[in-house]
Amino acid sequence: MHIRPATRADSADIVILDDIASSGLASHVLQVGVREGKYDRPLEFGRDGYAFIDGLYSWKNVLIAETEDGIAGMSLSFDQTGGPGDKGLPDPVLDPLEALKAQAVGTRMIDSVAVYTRFRGQGIGRALVEAELARATGPSSIITDDANARALTLYQSLGFGEQARAPFIAFSDNHAATHWVLLTRPARNPRGAPASAQ
Repeated sequence: MHIRPATRADSADIVILDDIASSGLASHVLQVGVREGKYDRPLEFGRDGYAFIDGLYSWKNVLIAETEDGIAGMSLSFDQTGGPGDKGLPDPVLDPLEALKAQAVGTRMIDSVAVYTRFRGQGIGRALVEAELARATGPSSIITDDANARALTLYQSLGFGEQARAPFIAFSDNHAATHWVLLTRPARNPRGAPASAQ
């Protein structure tokens, strides 16, 4: 397995993996393209968005994990500046997430980490988060839901600590989560350890 910067040609995999990372939230939000009559399916809208719209949610901010069997996973991150460009598509379901992101201004926000089901259990998610930490120049942040015990355990093992919670607004009937959880990690020192470990 190796990790490489994404290319525009990876955009279809990126949007599928983003939907996996968000437990279907991406598809929910991307329905706007279908409602407006521009696309037949939300993932088609997302694919074009990642491929052709310059901004934070672009293939340019993605790392791809690849094996000899093809793309296995991805991560997306960007600098959380607090500016209008930090926000995704408008949707009330996203309001609690936006409130947490506002508390993470000044960090490198790891917005999405996902691995295709058949590639899980091989350390790919961990490798992607470590690659994101390596490209951060300051503190890092990540958000997951409180029902995602596997993700919470992984992030905490990599030095992230819980900073805040916000209500999880259900967008389908398939979720056990009650809160979104913001976790942050201090900047690495020059030897690669979190600054707080000095």
